[in-house]
Amino acid sequence: HKPRADFSTDFFQVGGFQVIGSPGFDTPDAAGQAALASKAPVVVICGKDDDYPEFVPPLARALKETNPNLKVILAGLPKAHQDSLRQAGVDEFIHLRANLVAILTTLQQGL
Repeated sequence: HKPRADFSTDFFQVGGFQVIGSPGFDTPDAAGQAALASKAPVVVICGKDDDYPEFVPPLARALKETNPNLKVILAGLPKAHQDSLRQAGVDEFIHLRANLVAILTTLQQGL
């Protein structure tokens, strides 16, 4: 998760967001608990594309069920799973070809 966590930190700090980092988590439940405890309005999930189909849907659903206004963002763009991840609660994907200005502007305006 580290390379994507570093990318995400830089992505959001450019927009003036305060970033709360984490050392990573062993389970989606632990990640969800920490995300909700942070009271952050935006949560970025970082990991490997191969792991996303298994752990992102339950994590995103749990986050959205607890806080429907929470913005859930995924670092990366697993194209084959993009639709199912959105249905599970992922609001946005950040990656090398993402429109940084548009994403950050939308988030700033929504907060």
